[in-house]
This record gives sequence, C-alpha cells and structure tokens, in this order.
Amino acid sequence: MSPRYIFNSLVVTATALALILTTPLALQSRANQSQIDVPRTGLDREVIYFVMPDRYRNGDPSNDQGPGFDPTHTAFFHGGDLKGLTGSCDPRDAKDDGLVRLKRLGFTTIWLTPLVVQQPPTEGGAGYHGYWGVDFLNVEPRLGSNQDLERLSACAKKLGLKLVLDVVTNHTGDIVWYEGRRAYIPEKYKEIKNPAWLNDIANYHNVGDMRSCWSEGSCMRDGDFYGLDDLATEKEVVYRGFADVYGEWIKRYGFVGFRVDTARHLDNEFFKRWDPLIRTSATSRGISDFTIFGEVWETVPIELMNFVRINQIQTVLDFPFQRVAVEYAAASSGGETLRNLFEYDDYYTTANSSAQNLVTFLGNHDMGRVAFLIEGKKRNPDSELLPRVKLAHALLYLSRGIPVVYYGDEVGMTGSENGNDQRARQDMFATKVTMWKTEKRVGSEPIGSRDSFSERSHPISRYLARLAKLRSEYPALSNGQMQVRLAKGPIFALSKRDHDSSREYLVIFNNSAKTSTALIPTATRSSWREIFGKAKVSARGTSVEVVMPPLSTLVLEAKREITETRITLGGLTAKEDFLTGFQKVTASVKSDDLSRAEFFIEDGSSWRSLGVDLNRPFNVYVDPNQYSGERRVKALVVSSKGERYESKPITLSIPTP
Repeated sequence: MSPRYIFNSLVVTATALALILTTPLALQSRANQSQIDVPRTGLDREVIYFVMPDRYRNGDPSNDQGPGFDPTHTAFFHGGDLKGLTGSCDPRDAKDDGLVRLKRLGFTTIWLTPLVVQQPPTEGGAGYHGYWGVDFLNVEPRLGSNQDLERLSACAKKLGLKLVLDVVTNHTGDIVWYEGRRAYIPEKYKEIKNPAWLNDIANYHNVGDMRSCWSEGSCMRDGDFYGLDDLATEKEVVYRGFADVYGEWIKRYGFVGFRVDTARHLDNEFFKRWDPLIRTSATSRGISDFTIFGEVWETVPIELMNFVRINQIQTVLDFPFQRVAVEYAAASSGGETLRNLFEYDDYYTTANSSAQNLVTFLGNHDMGRVAFLIEGKKRNPDSELLPRVKLAHALLYLSRGIPVVYYGDEVGMTGSENGNDQRARQDMFATKVTMWKTEKRVGSEPIGSRDSFSERSHPISRYLARLAKLRSEYPALSNGQMQVRLAKGPIFALSKRDHDSSREYLVIFNNSAKTSTALIPTATRSSWREIFGKAKVSARGTSVEVVMPPLSTLVLEAKREITETRITLGGLTAKEDFLTGFQKVTASVKSDDLSRAEFFIEDGSSWRSLGVDLNRPFNVYVDPNQYSGERRVKALVVSSKGERYESKPITLSIPTP
C-alpha cells in the first residue's frame, strides 16, 4: 500500500508535539503540507467518445460484402470500418472525418465496441456490434485487418488520443446448442473459436438461458446471456485464458483501458483474479495506469457500489448518474434529486476507489440516445429539446466523474419506435436505412440522403467543443473536487477546485424554462468572473446572487483565492448503516471551505486509510467483511490552504458478519 494511505501512529515529530488545541477533540497544524486526494484512474481527466466502428465511417468498400452485410437492415453490418475511423490522420485536413474530427471536438479518448471476429450471421442478424465473438485474437474482417488496427493505434498516438477497447469475458457467440438439457457443439462449429480452449464445452456452464436456467447457483451468473454461451469464469483456464488474450491486445495495439461488457454476470472473484494479470501485461507495455471499468446495469447506488467494493472492479459505468441527469435535464425532477445522488458517493469511498472515477454517460447503444430519453421522461415543447440536451451535457462535463458521449449524439441523432438497441445505432455516413433518413434530429433537419459529417457546425458539436475547451483551460472543472452548494427547485449549484489550487469556481444549472434567481453560498469573499454562460451576477459577501436565464449553465471564477478557510472540527460519530450493515463514520465539520477529509482505521501498529472524501458532509463506510472487532478510527481534515486538523480517535465495535 502506498505511503500516502498509511498514517503511522508511532511517528511523533516536533511539529506533532507542537500542535495547537482548537477544540476539545481536534488538533491543528499550521504547516502547509501537500493536499490529500482520492485515488485516480488513468482516465481521470479524459473526455471519452464511444463509437461503434461499423456505423461511423466507411473507409474500405472492399469489405462490404458476404453474409451478414446488409446496409438497409438495422441488424446487419453496414460498412463502417477501422480505416474510416482512422481517416487521413492529418491535423491540417479540415475535411477529415476520422480521428482528427474527434480531436477537434475536444475528445481525448476513443472507446471502441469489440473488434474481435464474430460468429456466422443468422437470418435474424449479425455481430456488427462486436458482442458475439468467436475468434478473440483477430479483428473482424468486415471492420478491417489487424494491420488496420495497428494504423489506427499509430494515428491515435500521433494525435495524442487514448484508446479504450470494449471486451467481453462473460460469454462468446452462440455456438453451444441444446437438446433438452444436454449441451453440445454442432460439428460445423467444433473448431470455430480461437484460442482453442474456447472450443472445450467443459469451460461453459451449459445450463440454458439466464431467464430460465437450471443452474444450482445464480442464473444471472451461470445462465447464457440472451442465448450467448456463458463461460465458467471461475475456472483458471478461463480467467487466465482471457488475461492472455486481452493482454495481447494491450501489447500489440496500446489500449490504455478496457470497458468490460456484462460485468454483473461474471463470478464474484473474477476481477480479483483477472485484473492483476491484465495490469502485468499493461505494465510490460509501459502503461502503469491501465483503467478497467465494468458495465453493471444497476441504477441504485447501494447495489452498484458492491461491484467496486466487494467484487473489486476498479470502477464502473455510472447508471445512477445517467438516470438522474436525464430526469433533471427533462425537468421531471429538480436539484434536490441531484444532491441526493451525489450524497451516495461516499459509499464508493475506499483507500483504492472513489466516485470521482465513475464513468458517467447520458445514453448508450443499449438504452437509447439522450435526446430520446429526455423526451421520454417528460414531454416539453419541441423548442426546449436542444437546450435541454445541452444542459444534460453540461452536467455530464462539469460535475464529477469521467464523461462519455455516445457517437451521433453530437449531431443530434435521436431514435424512433422504442428508441433503444438497434434503433439507437444509426449510421454516421449516408444511411440506406429508410427510417433513419426521416428520423427527427435535435438542432437540425432529418438527415435524408446526406451524411452526418456534413453537420460540421451542428449546435451540439459546437457546444461540446466549448465544454471540452473549458475543462482543458480550467483543470478544476475537469473532474476536480466538487462541493454541492445549493439544490433547490430548478437550481443546482456546486463549487469546484483543483487539487493544487486555492481558487473556487461556481457551476450553476437551471432546468426551468423560466428565469430563476438563487443566492448561493461560497467560500470566497470576492467578485466573480463569468467564464461560461451569461447571467446577472451580484456578489453579496461570501454569497453570490444569480439571475439565471431559462435552461442555462453558468460557470464563475472567483477573482481571488478562497478566503473562508476556517474549520471547526468536532468529534467523530459512528452508527450502523441500515441499508448496508456497514459502519457509517461521520466527521463533524463546520466550514464553508473546500476542505477534504481522509479517514483512517487502526491496523496493528499502523493507521490505514479508509479513503478520502471531497464533499461535505464527510463520511466513510467501514465494511465488516474487511474489518471486524474493536477498531479505532480517526479523521484528518485538510483545508484548501493545507492546514491540517486531526480528530481524536473513537472505537468501533464491528460485529463479524
């Protein structure tokens, strides 16, 4: 464990002996020591573009043929490929629609759906999306070749872009068939999978579909995911096999992260075993901060946090954020709902994890696009849809987490019929799917026979580029520390500051179609400068009064450093959390400052970190599966100026589960 997370109780220095008593339970040191911070992933400050290569751009018409290719049908390959996504790779080429275009829009990382060779197509569809893999060592020919991927990787490196690969470890394409409850592989498919261990039927659970399986254990874990062959990921040959497979993708193509599909369906020990093996491969490639985030479709934070804390996935897609952000943008809920969401962030706090690392998004290839989802939450006037989509993206970019934009959202794609799955996977190039030609778009007319790259000045594209530039110019806005300041009705306001800065920024959202006024408390007695958006702003001591235009976002920068740095630290309190059975420890802090708190638990002769909290109220949750018995805990609170306040320890009696 890093020394940053260990607070050795045996080391007593002259400075420690000279600590000044500030309350009966708190000590203060005036020494300006380094700031504490949450553990961060290698994607911590990135802005991610999530793309399905088959639907992005066609750079090589020669692979547009054979079974499974039908650009008129939503369930088959349409012709997009890696050459198309790569483009000219010339930053001087103003018409390049590949990676150069994405770079100009402000994206810093590209997340690609799986690229592996897919199972043979059926009458119902083909694996254009990448999730029906059979050969996990090679690129699907309809998307290009291994050499095409090498060229894409080289282009990304040249442009300063990172690459994330979508990987599947839970299942393969549907090759295992059933006669009653007897599983078998048809003769024509016996050697179709690569590497060879995937052809051994003993490496699968073979208990039928997860909706009606005959497993003695969990059907969610052991059953076939909508008919796809469920692997026995608890077996060493499987988790080591997939570590070897995907380790090669890292070594050969330089991916810096994986999004793991259907992560909730893997056995509980999988990530504990697989993750270290993947990191060994990444380290051998010179990637020391490889990031793994799992797809766990769970909208309740109390349930989602278990996959981080117990299953030990490094981080996950933030489905609770998606749900609440869309509700707020649609005005089907107010600022209070956002505040409630972020109050759950403390459940993710450990010495190795934080809600700052959650991967946030507004829509995706399964549930549908953000514009369609906003309309589905609440029917507002058509004229409001564009500003509401912008509002949702501002919240995505300027709150906590790692933002992801789904391809096509930047040009106002929506959806039709149910709006999800195949109905949310439109072509960026000129489409041959009839319904997509007339489908409603946000901020522009239906696309007709044009391609979406002709929308070079689309209002959403311009807005996303502005948001990305803002994050780049002001690091505090790029997943920096966040403190909720006001959540009332249509207004949601938060303060942000960077790890190394004592400057406060205010980010204010108004989801009402009417002008809204709010008085927002801050930690800075200062005038303020507008750096994004327009509003009537009046400084009132340490508060700021704003008159927000309808459906708007405002970002203010204080013209001086934080002034209200005084902290009064009371004692710690602890009680059992009835939702989880964890011990909830709270540090009583009275302050307006953008301070931080780190909690520690006694472990033998050392104090080990329980995690860092960046947002008051300061809480940490102690898992009885990790610590039990009589344990002392304490907290260290650090002001924005680096002043440190240490609480008096209290003793927890943690029952053994």
